[in-house]
Amino acid sequence: MFSPQIIERFLDWGFMLEFLQKGGWPVMSVLLVLSVYALAVFFYKIFQFYTAGVFNNQFVEPVMADVKKGELTFAEQKLLNARGPVATVMKVAIACITNRHMSQKSREAEISRVGSAELRNLESHMRGMEMAGNVGPLLGLLGTVIGMIDTFKVLGKAGSRVDPAMLAGGIWEALISTVAGLSVAIPAVMIYYLLDGIIEKVRATMRDVTVQIMALEDEFIRNEKEQDRREMLEQERRLREQQESLEKAMEQQRTTPQSSSTLRLLSPSYIRF
Repeated sequence: MFSPQIIERFLDWGFMLEFLQKGGWPVMSVLLVLSVYALAVFFYKIFQFYTAGVFNNQFVEPVMADVKKGELTFAEQKLLNARGPVATVMKVAIACITNRHMSQKSREAEISRVGSAELRNLESHMRGMEMAGNVGPLLGLLGTVIGMIDTFKVLGKAGSRVDPAMLAGGIWEALISTVAGLSVAIPAVMIYYLLDGIIEKVRATMRDVTVQIMALEDEFIRNEKEQDRREMLEQERRLREQQESLEKAMEQQRTTPQSSSTLRLLSPSYIRF
């Protein structure tokens, strides 16, 4: 743990300037910029995730329950006020399976396009955070090597009058840049993996709901075919009933005795009677 004296000393601007100077202005300046950039990206991503609704997935279960029941209208109404990449992909997936004129390939392409756009938005500046984590140690090592070169140059000029204190002082000053590089890289890598874990969770949720909604498409098709089959059977039953009613009427007409007026029309001999 850092003691209060050390923390107070680091907060002293004079000591900070001296620290930067001993570590080497070129390298330490770049490391300072990288640290500010990594910190800015961290706060920006947290703000972006919060405003985009990444941390709110409470609507997923109720919407999926309506989708599984086939109540797509209710599901779309629940998604009206929902925001975030998961909600956007669910809206597109439901709209795609509702449109019966779209082919399966077109639906998958549209959902993939929207999902990729949402993920690209979430992954913005992540490469910069990764760069800060990877470049920080290399810059620190570069500063250390440059400092060691300067130290041995001074020792070479001293000749036989080498002071061990001079060597030790040069080494620890050269190692300052390594410490600074690691101090930038370690938090940057931790932040990168933290943000990447959040994005990966969103990606997994998007993939899960999309697969479930698209899988229900097959069930919808089976239900439609079953309904068409039932309607066809019902029409055939009605046609048979109508045909049987017609045949019964014709049979009854043939078996019913003809009236006298009908007989007179058929046979003129009945006129005499």
